[in-house]
Amino acid sequence: MSNTAIRRKEHLETETANVVENNVIRKWLSLEEVKKIVRNVLNYEVDSIEYNIRPYSDGKLGYLGSHYRLTVTATTRKKKKVTLPFFLKTLPYEIPVQVEYVINLGFFKVETMFYSTLMPILCEEYRGEPWAPVCYKMKENLLIFEELNGKGYTMRDKLFNKTLVRASLSTIAHLHAASLIAEARLGSPLNRLYPDVFSKRNFDKGYRVREWFDAGVDVATTVAERLGHNPDLIRAACEQVNNIFKTSCTKTNVVSHGDLWGNNLMFNNDVPPKCLLVDYQLTKYLPLAFDVSQFFYLCTDRSFRETWESAMLRHYYEILCETLDAHGIGLMQRPAWSEVVDGMEEQRLGSLITAIIYFPTVLMDEKLNAQIMSDPTSYNEFTFQNRTKFVLSVMEKDSVYGRRISEAVDELASLASRLDQLPQPS
Repeated sequence: MSNTAIRRKEHLETETANVVENNVIRKWLSLEEVKKIVRNVLNYEVDSIEYNIRPYSDGKLGYLGSHYRLTVTATTRKKKKVTLPFFLKTLPYEIPVQVEYVINLGFFKVETMFYSTLMPILCEEYRGEPWAPVCYKMKENLLIFEELNGKGYTMRDKLFNKTLVRASLSTIAHLHAASLIAEARLGSPLNRLYPDVFSKRNFDKGYRVREWFDAGVDVATTVAERLGHNPDLIRAACEQVNNIFKTSCTKTNVVSHGDLWGNNLMFNNDVPPKCLLVDYQLTKYLPLAFDVSQFFYLCTDRSFRETWESAMLRHYYEILCETLDAHGIGLMQRPAWSEVVDGMEEQRLGSLITAIIYFPTVLMDEKLNAQIMSDPTSYNEFTFQNRTKFVLSVMEKDSVYGRRISEAVDELASLASRLDQLPQPS
């Protein structure tokens, strides 16, 4: 078969897959529901609408859902046509083993409940900068959001510079402040009022999570051995990771995003840029430093942290305090600076382990990752069985990918050598 024929066959298969996906999603999303969203956005009635749904990207944007571009053309009563783009997120139905994993762990349910239950409470008296996109529709199997790309927001390189770090920490501080403002109004912790909203998942709990985690630890121990480190120390350190997923008894807890890797932060082109946090499928109720520390380890490298961590922590705390002050939360109700500093040290090990488990997946070229994740056999092997063979192959070809994984494992080996001296989350 010629190359032209192969490309034509691939094109036809893609078009067929798009039609199938479109028809399936249309069963979940009625014309009347789309029309209602349009009325809410435009704030006036329309005569008719047409809409289409297409995959959002050739690459893999996230790992717990499938992402589409919903484009609606509305005709007004004056016969004027208005085109509205939306971001549509569904369960990953195209990969049965993946959708089974997501459903069993309740990831999609957490995000749906976050937007339907928690978001209105967090926004009721909050008057600061936005920290999340607007969600127009919430159903058990799909969510429809404002299309951020059309508003100038984009994902950036997976390794953030100082400008992006400051913008990110400002937005994290706004989310945390909204949580504290809501609790001050309600007079009770949000996890007590709304326990079902928060993800209960840790790295040792839930459907096939331990298999997924162990596959990541196997990568880390193999890389460690290649770097001349003791793999047994790495494995022992990784067993400590679940200590970070506990609501603190000694520090202020807040609504935490819980999944702050590069693709879940989007930036516009303002100077300095504004940031929004997307994807709330792992929302938790944890101490302030959890999100901050996870963000540092997932989005910056060791050199950046050694140079700028202290100043960036101070920036986060200043934005948090300024936002609380603007909402009438006084000094006596404000978390102490020591909570951020001490909390960062308590969260450091767990955040580094999280990065080591995430990096082989989230730092991979998105098109290559999509190829692996779109095939049930390779998805199952990579996710739950033998991730190491895939990772080592990519490390040989992609020097940046290899450097970041090796650097993280090297740093973990340093912490693992003094495991008994590290502070524990309290």
